[in-house]
Amino acid sequence: MTERLRRRVGADLRGRADLSEAEFTVLAHLVDTGGDARPTTCASAIGWDSSRLAHQLRRLERRGLVERHGGLRDARGSSIVITGSGRSAHRAAVGAHLRAAATWFGDALDDETLAGLDRALRALEEHMRRTDGDGPDDGRPEQYENEEHGR
Repeated sequence: MTERLRRRVGADLRGRADLSEAEFTVLAHLVDTGGDARPTTCASAIGWDSSRLAHQLRRLERRGLVERHGGLRDARGSSIVITGSGRSAHRAAVGAHLRAAATWFGDALDDETLAGLDRALRALEEHMRRTDGDGPDDGRPEQYENEEHGR
């Protein structure tokens, strides 16, 4: 269901705003951070690995929506900077994205169902937080830790 929703929302976004869902995600993050971010910080914030972000950045650069700059904040690393065209594309896409999300997701759920979904997602988030750790009290069943360490 998740992939079907993503495809529908993505198709609507592409058709109405000429952005892929992935492109919109990167631009939205840059807008939220004031216009620039380090690639590693951006990838982490949106839950992507660095190779996926690098691929999207190449596409966004070719379209003139972002630029990469060496060490805007300091000399240690590069930054991704949204361009004026990128801001315009993001602004134009926000409405299309919200309409698509409402059409394919929000309109199907009443307040009671949304409250239940919220509880379920919070429970999953908490479970993942506990089981994603790497310390002795991370909550993972011992069998997983033994498999991980070849025991």
